[in-house]
Amino acid sequence: MLNAWALWQILRGPASPRAVALPREVVWLRRLLYADVAGDLLLWELLDDVSDVAEYAATWAVWTAIMFLLVRSLAGVSARFRIIALGLALTGVLAAALRMFAEGPLLTASLLLMMATLGCKAMIIAGQGRDGRFSAVTVAIGWTALLVPQVYSLLLAGRLTFDGLSLAVHALDGLIVVWAARTAHELAAPGPGVAAPGTGRTPRLLAAAVVLVLPMAAVGAEGDAQLTYTAADEGCRDRLRPAAGLGPEERRRSFLCLARGGTFAADTMFPEDLADQRILAHGTQLCALPGDRERHELHERAGGTADSIELAAALEYLCPGIVARQNAEAKRRQAERDRQEAAWKAEANARCADPWPRVRARRQGTAAYMLSEGGGYAVFDDRDDSAGDPGDIYGGDGEAADIFDAVEDGFIDAAGSSAAIVTHKENSAICMTVKVFDSAPPLRLTGWDQVVEVGIASRSGRLVVPPHPKGGDSGAAGPLPDLAIAGPGHYRLRVHARTLPWDEKDPDAPLEEHLLVVYPGRSKDKVVHRPPR
Repeated sequence: MLNAWALWQILRGPASPRAVALPREVVWLRRLLYADVAGDLLLWELLDDVSDVAEYAATWAVWTAIMFLLVRSLAGVSARFRIIALGLALTGVLAAALRMFAEGPLLTASLLLMMATLGCKAMIIAGQGRDGRFSAVTVAIGWTALLVPQVYSLLLAGRLTFDGLSLAVHALDGLIVVWAARTAHELAAPGPGVAAPGTGRTPRLLAAAVVLVLPMAAVGAEGDAQLTYTAADEGCRDRLRPAAGLGPEERRRSFLCLARGGTFAADTMFPEDLADQRILAHGTQLCALPGDRERHELHERAGGTADSIELAAALEYLCPGIVARQNAEAKRRQAERDRQEAAWKAEANARCADPWPRVRARRQGTAAYMLSEGGGYAVFDDRDDSAGDPGDIYGGDGEAADIFDAVEDGFIDAAGSSAAIVTHKENSAICMTVKVFDSAPPLRLTGWDQVVEVGIASRSGRLVVPPHPKGGDSGAAGPLPDLAIAGPGHYRLRVHARTLPWDEKDPDAPLEEHLLVVYPGRSKDKVVHRPPR
């Protein structure tokens, strides 16, 4: 609506027909004003695409001529008035010209001198009020276009923002074009000192509406009040106290301290231009939600950024107990995950049985072994760090077993206090049984696809098959005993492997089985009891 009104003001033509020929300088002034209107609407933008220097120079030249001609054409003002206005105009014009070449302190000085241009414009508008050719509406539009941006800039300098007023100020930027067009129109009036039509009571009321009512309408009704906000206090976190025992006002201030502060992932937890009252209202909405996931999703939809822990720490001041509820919810979810994982492991272990039940060992155990991507597993001394990490079968440092050497061998690689064994399967479970003897047991080959024996040492007195870690992806799903039955020393590791038939009644049953036989022995030789078939 404002744009439509502005275009009508620009395009409607002179306020009244010319009775006599206008003075030459007035003719040129009107031409320049119309040229500036066309420039503001379109031409300056097109010229800026070609060269910003050319655009700056063109606007500077046109406005320079307009100011000097307007001061000369004003009627009803004294010679002293004209001299002061022309002096201000000249100072502002020279400062604007120097701005293109100034740097450092000289640039700052030129910007300050350009304030003289504002003084000249103010004197021109005041002079229009004494010149009978210009209506009160034109004068009111001129004052609004000149003063509103300056007042708004002062408000911004005080770090106060008003969303509605900001929108109104940007909308009112076009009033300077309307003022220039109306000034050009009304210069066609009969002559200085003769009141132009429409300068009575009605235009004055309209002028009052432009100056007062329009900004008030932009601010909005009380139900949509524009709220101020406080900037973040960088030292407020050092003064924070536990929420317990604080009064409501202190809790709100503490919440705002964290809400205005930075987070791990962003500069601030809430948008910087959001009012304190809006943040408090938004925090109250978050407090009403049942879980941290719902709170986090709503917070992100509102433009906020923070992880669930940071958000809960801030909300603890606004709604005490939320951290305790969050911790309780996290423990409940973890307990549920642990229960599901335990059930999954129990189900997998139940599918595996001892493949050599007639021979009892000093130590033994059977469990499902969960393989990760690539397959393979290790047997190692988990307390021997003399060769780095012997449990890392991808180490490749020559002092520990390497799965790639095992792949090249076709089955197993042993070095120092570790052994790496290849599996045919990956990303699935195999059945694993370990049997530990005081001496070499009978050799069992029947039913196995491969049987290979190697030497392995234990420096600390332990040899283990790694357990499946909580939340991990590889390891034994059930307890398996320590294989170093005689403490530190040398052992023989005999590994049996075979594939299992697929059971259509149990598609998830393991398709591979390994039997590990361990007993004390000093030999480091590798013995292939049964090569792969």
